[in-house]
Amino acid sequence: MNDKRAHTEPAVPAHGDPVVLSTTVRRLCAPYGPGRLGCSMRYTSRDPYAVTLDFLVDPRTGLCVTWVVARDLLDDGTRGPSGEGDFRVWPLPARDGTAGRLRFGLNRPDGRVVLEAEAAAVRRWLDATYALVPLGAEHRFLDWDALGAALLGRD
Repeated sequence: MNDKRAHTEPAVPAHGDPVVLSTTVRRLCAPYGPGRLGCSMRYTSRDPYAVTLDFLVDPRTGLCVTWVVARDLLDDGTRGPSGEGDFRVWPLPARDGTAGRLRFGLNRPDGRVVLEAEAAAVRRWLDATYALVPLGAEHRFLDWDALGAALLGRD
């Protein structure tokens, strides 16, 4: 299998859970300038409304920054600007024969970073998450009894 293609295809285990995309994102602007980061996007039916984005900041130390965002926010961002506050996502259409890109803006009080990923890879990954848990069916995957017990301190 072609190595470049292998790391941009969603990995769906035989049982379908979790759905993971391991890819590389470009850091466009940040306090330390441009560069490339490893990125893992994860989705599981145990948390059906959320996706987890792990950005490998320093491969030598394993330092990883994790953001958890709503799946629908990320999905909406593949079609137009989406998000408010500390996480925003928006598409950049293909130009001059180049592939479309997806940009992520991560904002914190101590700084801001803009990252860019291949839009088609993220779209394929999102489609795989919807194959696992269809849009509108997320509530059926929640363990309401366990959530209630945890909220009431009975877990």
